[in-house]
Amino acid sequence: MEANREVDSDVVFDRVTTRGGKHGARRRCRAVAIALALQSLLLYGALPALAQSEKPVEVKRPELQIGNTVRYDEDWSVLEGVDTSRTDDFWDRVKFIPFTADESVWLSIGGQARARFEHFDNFQFGASAPKRSDTYLLSRFRLNTDLHITPYFRLYFEGKSSLSTDRDLQGRNSTAFYDQADLFNGFADVVIPFSKDTGVTLRGGRHELLFGSQRLVGPGDFTQVPHTFDGAQAIVRIADWTVTPFWTQAVIVDKYKFDKSSPDHQFFGLYTTAPAHLLPMNLDLYYLGANNRGATFNGTTGRENRHTLGLRTKGNIGQTNWDFELEGAGQFGTVGSGNIGAGMFTAVLGYTLPVIKEWSPRAYFEFDYASGDRKPGGGVGTFNQLFPNGHSYLGYIDYIGRQNIISPNAGIAISPIQDLTLTLQQYLFWRASDRDSIYNKSSAVFRAAGTTHARYVGAETDLLATYNFTRHLQGYAGYSFFSSGGFIEKTGRDKNSNFFYAALQYTF
Repeated sequence: MEANREVDSDVVFDRVTTRGGKHGARRRCRAVAIALALQSLLLYGALPALAQSEKPVEVKRPELQIGNTVRYDEDWSVLEGVDTSRTDDFWDRVKFIPFTADESVWLSIGGQARARFEHFDNFQFGASAPKRSDTYLLSRFRLNTDLHITPYFRLYFEGKSSLSTDRDLQGRNSTAFYDQADLFNGFADVVIPFSKDTGVTLRGGRHELLFGSQRLVGPGDFTQVPHTFDGAQAIVRIADWTVTPFWTQAVIVDKYKFDKSSPDHQFFGLYTTAPAHLLPMNLDLYYLGANNRGATFNGTTGRENRHTLGLRTKGNIGQTNWDFELEGAGQFGTVGSGNIGAGMFTAVLGYTLPVIKEWSPRAYFEFDYASGDRKPGGGVGTFNQLFPNGHSYLGYIDYIGRQNIISPNAGIAISPIQDLTLTLQQYLFWRASDRDSIYNKSSAVFRAAGTTHARYVGAETDLLATYNFTRHLQGYAGYSFFSSGGFIEKTGRDKNSNFFYAALQYTF
């Protein structure tokens, strides 16, 4: 039902914007305004520090949670008692605004502006319509307020506006790219301390979820419109253990109206994490439950009651330069009258090269597996990747999701100069089951199974450069190339795909 509404609204939007030049001109003006806004933020944030005549006050600030993190984890109470008019960062003035003499009630304000140009050549292997290749602008703005009324009560609100300009690939300005203005986070925290090492934080409202590696649950910051949920969770800390039970409903995006959660998409579970004291590694244990109305997997349709049990561990191998990560999960339950039997497994082995220390060169090899369905209809063997931070795994072109896939991959990251990081990654993809489809990062069918038994999907090469111009301004640019394999060649259009992108984002 949501998909049908989305197609209708896109058709209306495209008719309106193509009948005359006025709407096209408005979109071009909006693109220019976005670029000017980014430049203004950079200049406005830098000038006060440059104009300062006396020696600034030194402050140990929290790290800005940029990228695949959540901004509500920033703790700006470190600025308590600091004369922020004398620090070397203009934005300190709005990061800790006291309302009482003892500074027990205070407000923090933050935000981010991002503009990213993207170019696709032969999107979806040339099967995209109305255009197969296109260049377009994606922009996103976020503004948050964090009000601490006492050390035990907090209100956090964050709004966002995600905009897409001149995107004419398949889906056009769909809800994955466009959400005009909405509430992204809006929750209350109640903190109950029991002792120095034990306490619980009760959280209720709208919020992002982030667990472990984010392979199954993560915000996915590269995405224009990341996942968010309405519900409650309790963050229980007992010594080194953190236990997080939660119950939520997924928020469904409406491009022009207020986003609402739906009881048709329930997500709940328990995530625990702790260090394994006998070995130099961390251990995560989790249960994730999903109850979705009207799900479809390889010909099996009905209400999905799916339960995921998983384990993850990571750490260093002794006193060497080697590191590792292992994660596995099994799924059971029902879709309609069909039983679920699915699973995933990931193994990562990394090595930090003992060369120039400042360069921090690290190479890794990874193997990913996620099960597929053995035959259409009946029981379901397709793994459900739930709500992943998809862009961080299985290729930056976002063609391949963690469903019915086998992928050995490798990469290397290096920092040749300060604040610059370069990465190179190579992926190979096969279908785990030759009777199931290929799914993308949004869990949608990317290429239907067809009648071929070919398994090889293709190969992807990713190049990415990230540079921190200042503490607030970050830029990145990347290129991805996907070479189609036998399965793609035998099931439709099979043109190789190229993906270029470049972005600037300013965070305060």
